[in-house]
Amino acid sequence: MYDVLIVDEGQDFSVAWRDILMRMVKEGGRATWLEDPTQNLYGRDMVPLPGWVTLHSHTNYRSPRQVVDMLASIGEARQPVEAASPFEGADIEALVYPEGDSKAILAQTKHAITLCLAAGFARQDIAIASFRGREKSAILGRDTLGDAHRLKSFTGEYDLFGNPVFRDGGLLAESVYRFKGQSAPAVIFTEIDFEQIDELVFRKLFVGMTRARLKLVLVLSERAAEQILNRI
Repeated sequence: MYDVLIVDEGQDFSVAWRDILMRMVKEGGRATWLEDPTQNLYGRDMVPLPGWVTLHSHTNYRSPRQVVDMLASIGEARQPVEAASPFEGADIEALVYPEGDSKAILAQTKHAITLCLAAGFARQDIAIASFRGREKSAILGRDTLGDAHRLKSFTGEYDLFGNPVFRDGGLLAESVYRFKGQSAPAVIFTEIDFEQIDELVFRKLFVGMTRARLKLVLVLSERAAEQILNRI
């Protein structure tokens, strides 16, 4: 039992999870529930919290202003987001590949790593986030990306304590689903491919792009690039 409970990423929780957690709060204890509907990638209904005091904030303090402005040009979040980061940000770079070309995806992602390293970021400051889930990704099941880059990525297995098992590498690679809630100074958002920008696609773009604190490189298919870059 706890005096204070803080729930983060509440948009991913179910009503049953809410009820289990609230039973852990002492009588007279306090609970804070944090959620962002724009980051709801699983399409779950928002958990009702009747009688709770509600505060709304539409300010992004983490992402460079260029990233927030780019997202505003792509599509509207449920509420307009105000950019409050002190960083304007490095230029957002876009690398394009023909859709369905796995070799081109790998080549352009390696090129993106080179761009980040050339900009002065160390490997531990760079994260690769895939628009695809682990099962459909051309990258997340690999041990290496080229000869120089060993990937630290989820194997799909868990140890005896329920902790996810990762490959041994120096460059973090995650799906946008698993990387949600995290961030990195430089983010390579790769394998971006879609036919049209619907609500789920925009949410995935929002989550992936706002993981970057300083630099963002987009690796996207020709059809995705046409829809995104023509709106900027």
